Amino acid sequence: MADKRLLLERSDSTETEKLEIQMARRKGFQHHWTLTGSYRVLLLRRKSVLGLVVAFVFCYFIIGRTDWVNVLDLDVLHKEDYITVHHESTVMGGEIQRRIIIDNESIPFVPEGFLVYSNSCRIMEVDPYKPEVMRHFKRIRYKPCQKLPPLTQVRFQEESQKYQLTLNGAAFKKYSVGGHLHCCYMEVQRVSEMEVNYTKCLHFKGSIELPNSAEAFMVKCDSSGKKIYINGHATIPVKEAVEQRLQAAALGDSKRKRVDKNKDKDKQRPPSVLMLGIDSISRLNLIRAMPKTAQYLYDNEWFELAGYNKVDDNTFPNIMALATGYDLSNAMKACSPFEDGGLDKCNFIWKQYQQHGYVTAYGEDAVKINTFNYLKRGFKHPPVDYYLRPYLSAAEKLLDNTIVMGLPHCLGYETASEHVYDYALEFSRRFLNETYFGFFWTNTHSHSDISQTSSMDDYMEAYLQKLVRQGTMDNSIVVFFSDHGLRFGPARITWSGHLEERLPAMFIWLPAHLRKSHPEFVRGLRINKNRLTTPYDLHLTMKHILSLSGRVDVEHLGPAPDCPQCQSLLHPVPLQRSCSDVGIEDHWCTCWAYDSVSSSSKESLMLGRRVVSYLNTYVAEFRNGTYAKLCAPLSLHNIQSAFRAQPNLLDAEDVRTYRLIFVTSPNKAWYEATVRHNRTDDSVSVTGSVSRLNAYNGEAECMKDFAAKKYCYCRQKKG
Repeated sequence: MADKRLLLERSDSTETEKLEIQMARRKGFQHHWTLTGSYRVLLLRRKSVLGLVVAFVFCYFIIGRTDWVNVLDLDVLHKEDYITVHHESTVMGGEIQRRIIIDNESIPFVPEGFLVYSNSCRIMEVDPYKPEVMRHFKRIRYKPCQKLPPLTQVRFQEESQKYQLTLNGAAFKKYSVGGHLHCCYMEVQRVSEMEVNYTKCLHFKGSIELPNSAEAFMVKCDSSGKKIYINGHATIPVKEAVEQRLQAAALGDSKRKRVDKNKDKDKQRPPSVLMLGIDSISRLNLIRAMPKTAQYLYDNEWFELAGYNKVDDNTFPNIMALATGYDLSNAMKACSPFEDGGLDKCNFIWKQYQQHGYVTAYGEDAVKINTFNYLKRGFKHPPVDYYLRPYLSAAEKLLDNTIVMGLPHCLGYETASEHVYDYALEFSRRFLNETYFGFFWTNTHSHSDISQTSSMDDYMEAYLQKLVRQGTMDNSIVVFFSDHGLRFGPARITWSGHLEERLPAMFIWLPAHLRKSHPEFVRGLRINKNRLTTPYDLHLTMKHILSLSGRVDVEHLGPAPDCPQCQSLLHPVPLQRSCSDVGIEDHWCTCWAYDSVSSSSKESLMLGRRVVSYLNTYVAEFRNGTYAKLCAPLSLHNIQSAFRAQPNLLDAEDVRTYRLIFVTSPNKAWYEATVRHNRTDDSVSVTGSVSRLNAYNGEAECMKDFAAKKYCYCRQKKG
C-alpha cells in the first residue's frame, strides 16, 4: 500500500486533557467562592488576558512568526496555505503501483529524515511547511488577464498544411462593435536577438490562410475608428528543410529496423524529448506552492530525483551544464556569451538532436532576462528550428500588458508563461508522429517570489493532463524541472531556504513502452531518486536518450566535458558519490548538516573579514580591472550567523567547512559564503561563488557583467 505519511505532522499533547481535568475539579468548589473572591478572580483574569494579548502582538509583529506559534496553533488562520502532498501515488489498484510494491525490496533503504544517505553525502529532508518559511508564504489565486475571450484564433489545417486565422464568432458578440469591423494582421520577422520587424498590416474578413513564411503574427481590429482588439499568435508552420530532415531520418529508421529486426527489442519510433522548466522553484516549493501539480506527478508515476543538486549560482551556468556539459568557466572559453556569435559556437544538446534527424524548438518568457540574453549577446542565428523569442519580443512591445515584481505578467489575453506553454503544446502536437526535442522555460511566475507560482497550480495540473490527452506522453520522455530554488528574499535567509536554493525540482516521465522494453531504466530512476545527481547527469541522460534512436552511438556523442564521473540517470549512479566527484563546489553542496557556532567569535570574525577581502579583490581584478574604479570597496558590517559543517566519514580531518551569513557596508548587502579553514596552515579558501541574499536593483547599474554584479556597489548612482 502506498506510503501516505503527511509532510506536515503535528505531535499530540496531553496538555488539553490536563486542563480539562483541572477545570472539572474546580467546578466542585464553586459554591465555596465568595462574591469578593469572584470579583478578584475576574479582575485577575482580565489582566491576564490583556497581558497575553499584548505579549502575542509583540511576539508576532516584533519577533516574527517563528516556531512558538505552533503552541497557539495559529496555522489554522492560514489553513488554505497548507495542502498535504503524498510522496507516493494515491491512486490505488494500478498495474504500475503494484509493480512498485513488488520491486521495493531491491531499492536501497534511506533512513527517515534524509533524501540522500551515504558516507559521502547526507542530504536532509525538510518539512515544506516549516514556520520560518510559511511566515513569508501566501497562496495566490489565478486571475484571467482579460474579461473578454480573444476575438481571433489560429488553427493548423492538415489539408492545406497552413495555419488559418479566424474571427471567433462566439466571442464577436461580446465586443462593442459599432459600425463595421476592420481587422488586419502583420507578420513578425526576426532581425536579431534584440530587434524585430513587422510587415504591412493586411486586412481580412472572417478568416484567412496564413503564409508559412512567418512564425508569429499580430492582429488588430477597430470599429468606427476605435481600436477594440489587439492580440498575437505564435505558430509552428511547415518548413521544407525540417520536413526533409524528418523524412530522411524516418527512412533511415525503417532501414535499420529491417536489418536489426531480430536484434532490437523496441520497435517503437525513437522517443522524443520535451523539457518543461520553471525558474527558481525548489523541490520543496513545488510541493508547497503547487501541491496539485506535485501530487499529479506522484500519482502518475513520474520519477522524482530528490537529490538533484545545482552546480552553480544562477540559471545560466546550471542550464549550460545541462545543455553543453560545461561549467561556467569553460563555457565562457568555448562559447562566450559576450561575443557576437559566441553562443552559436557551443554544441548545445538540441543541436545534437537536430543533427540526428530531430526537429527542435526553444521558448522562454521575459525576454529581457532570458537565459542567453540577460547581460549577454544571445544567438546570432536562431538556435533551433522554432524559436519563440521574436514573437514574445513583439508581444511585450505591442500587447496590453501588466508588470508583476518587475517582470511581464499579462501579455494580451494570457500570461507570459501561458504563451510559452501554448507554444510547447502546439509544437508537440504538430510533430506528434515525428521525432522532436523541445526546450521550454518560464521565469515570470516563479522568479521573484516564493508565493507567486502558487497561482499557476491548477493551470499546470490541467496542462499536464492536456499533454496526456493529445498523446504527447505516449512516445515522449518529458522532464519537468528547475535550475535552482529561490535565490534571494526573506525566506532564502532561513536554513530551509539555504537547502531549497540548492535542490531544484526534478521529475522525469518515461512512456509505457520504454518502461516495458527497458525495465533497467525504471530501476535506475527509482534508485536515483535518493542519490546525489546533477545537471551534468541530465546532460548525459539526454545523450543516452538520443542514442536510443539508433541514429548515433552514445560514445560518439561524447562525455560531459566538466564532469568525467557523471553518467546517464537511466542507470543507477554510485551510492558513495560526493559533491567533489560530480563538479559541485562546497558552497552549493547539500551533503553536510551544519551546527550553529558563535557569530562573534574570533574565528567567525576572521573568516568574515577574509571573505569580504576576497570579494573586494575579485571585483578589483575582474575583467583586468575594468570595473575597479566604478565599484566602492566593501567592509564587514556584521556576521548574522555562522555554522560549522558536520564532517562526513570521508572528509579530511584537518579541514573545517563553515557557512557564514554576513552583511557588508556601504551597500547593506546580505551575503552567504562557504569557506574551508585548514587548521594546519591557517589558510582560508572560499568555495564556489558568494551568494547575494537580498535584491540589488539600482545598486550595480555601472556593472554590466552578471558574474560580478552582485558584489558591486557603484560609486555613482543613476539619477
